[in-house]
Amino acid sequence: MQNTDTLGTWELDTVLCHVRAGLFDWLMYVFLFMTVFLPSGSIYGVNLKSPLYAALIPLALIRMFREGLATRERIALLLGVPILLCAWLVLGLVYGSPLAGALRQCMDMALVFLLTWLVMVFSAGSDERRLLVLRVVLIAEITTSLFKIGIIGYAVLRGIPTVELVAGLSKIFGVNLMTMDLGAMFGRVQFVSDAVIPVCIFIVLRHRGRMRIGDLRSALMVLLLVVSMIFSFSRYLWAYTAVAFVAGLLTGRRDRFRLLVIFVLGVSAAASLPALSTLYELRFSVAVAGSSDVIRTDQISALTAFFKDAPILGHGLGSYTHQVVRAEDAGDADRYSYEAQLLALAGQVGIVGLGLFLMLTAYYYSDLWYRPHALLRDRLAIATLLIFWIAAGLYNPLLFHPVAGVNYAVLAALAALRPSRSSCTLCHASPGV
Repeated sequence: MQNTDTLGTWELDTVLCHVRAGLFDWLMYVFLFMTVFLPSGSIYGVNLKSPLYAALIPLALIRMFREGLATRERIALLLGVPILLCAWLVLGLVYGSPLAGALRQCMDMALVFLLTWLVMVFSAGSDERRLLVLRVVLIAEITTSLFKIGIIGYAVLRGIPTVELVAGLSKIFGVNLMTMDLGAMFGRVQFVSDAVIPVCIFIVLRHRGRMRIGDLRSALMVLLLVVSMIFSFSRYLWAYTAVAFVAGLLTGRRDRFRLLVIFVLGVSAAASLPALSTLYELRFSVAVAGSSDVIRTDQISALTAFFKDAPILGHGLGSYTHQVVRAEDAGDADRYSYEAQLLALAGQVGIVGLGLFLMLTAYYYSDLWYRPHALLRDRLAIATLLIFWIAAGLYNPLLFHPVAGVNYAVLAALAALRPSRSSCTLCHASPGV
């Protein structure tokens, strides 16, 4: 007869495992939604994410070891990445970088790596859990886009300049949100999470069937996301959205939905063509684009010399070139950040650091290179989106931001998804079918 004490202990352990697993899942849903929806991690100076990190890290470690995910390679990375970041932090201090700046940049990078690790642990080995990640991020981005359109609509109805409402939000969340008065075109409203919109459009176009989203609803989602992206007033994100849209159409199911989404977008574009034309001309005008392009040109020249001064290991985290400071009135904690972020990063971590980041990226996206059974068109599409996003570092300082971590994690989840039966049937169908 089985010992009743042993049986009771086993049952208790089983219940505790289920509680921990359920808690980890729900905290991940909240964490992902907050990262996308909230413009920052704080409201009126109260940090909302630190308690989530404090709870998620031990729960993720428990899941990692319980589910057999703690391979030697993963443990080495889990320990090695923070050690390397600390090494470049110390190097920055040796070169005279402000402590506040070195710590800020180290924390920015660490949080991105932490977010991608959390999503990896959450979704490893399960397409169902990967689809949950995609679903939560998509819902969060749809909610954010509705919120943005609501801000613009409220400003129009109440006769309040959009920039005033955005300035109020900036104070609430303690962050400088991008905005601009566009006159009759309402106003620019750009959230950092707008960077996730292109990938969300790809998700809808490519995986609406697996996400159980109807055709009309999918078309309206794409329309909402495109409108939200237009008001971001970002040239690079406009281009990224166009790439994601084409990639989604090319890899998605060959059915009537393609015609539906093109029809919905076409009718909407035709109805608002004068406004879109004015908006396009304004965004590419010398008055709006000229100053930022001049700043980037100046940065590239100075940062090239900055890199050549220490090409192997760089100047360390928090370092910056005194030839061009992004904002003269910026504090020491912000001077390391440049629009030409990739070039600045080269000067901060050198060839060795860039090489290690490249190796880490190749490992994280190994499903793109080592999954011969995956559909080639999907692998090419996701690789294109990844390369296009990393190239954004030539123009915008978004490569190491929690929202960037969401982008990296979503693309990794997409890369790891196994082809659905409909995709395989479509791929292997005979010409007569």
